[in-house]
Amino acid sequence: MPDGPTATIRAHVLTAHLQGEAVLLDLDTKRYYRLNSTAACIWKGLEQSLAPEQIADALVAEFSVEPATAQTEVNRAIGDLRARGLVT
Repeated sequence: MPDGPTATIRAHVLTAHLQGEAVLLDLDTKRYYRLNSTAACIWKGLEQSLAPEQIADALVAEFSVEPATAQTEVNRAIGDLRARGLVT
């Protein structure tokens, strides 16, 4: 059973991946967002159209965190990205 909804990156958001981080540009608002390594990993999962559970699995593998912690972080990040209008 999914723990959170799948998110889709909006077409007006551009991404640049830089040494474990990511920079997003919202073309509608002209705002930049800098993502740390954890958030960049989550963003990459969204770019690959992965389900939140699959993104959490990637966090567990990359950062050696507990699965529940990873899932909580994925859900929180997706909620934040959605609130900022970067994903639907």
